[in-house]
Amino acid sequence: MCAKNSFLTPPGVEIYASGHRGWPTQVKALMVAHTLEPVATVNAVADRYGVQPHQLSAWRRLAKQGKLVLRSGTGP
Repeated sequence: MCAKNSFLTPPGVEIYASGHRGWPTQVKALMVAHTLEPVATVNAVADRYGVQPHQLSAWRRLAKQGKLVLRSGTGP
């Protein structure tokens, strides 16, 4: 694990030896909610959280299908 990334990682995110991260559902939902803000873009939100834009887009698809629940009032 890179020291640079460890302090930038949101709480609850598991970092595996392979470098993959396990994101908690509530963090995924928060990221998706940020993409729904009026001037936000998927690329900007993905960059802010350090995820790939295609991964964030996949989570948005899950949210649209009702498989990733967004709570009302989700915000910083």
